[in-house]
Amino acid sequence: MDKDLIKMYYQMGLFTVADLDIFVMAGYITEIEKQEIMYEL
Repeated sequence: MDKDLIKMYYQMGLFTVADLDIFVMAGYITEIEKQEIMYEL
C-alpha cells in the first residue's frame, strides 16, 4: 500500500494507530513514517 494513500486514509479517520502499527509490521511504512503521519494532523 502506498504511503500517501495510508496518510490520506488516516487523516480521513479510516485508519487508526493500530492500523498504522500493522502497516509497520507488514513493511509498508517505517516507524519514522508512522510518526510523521500521526503528527501531521
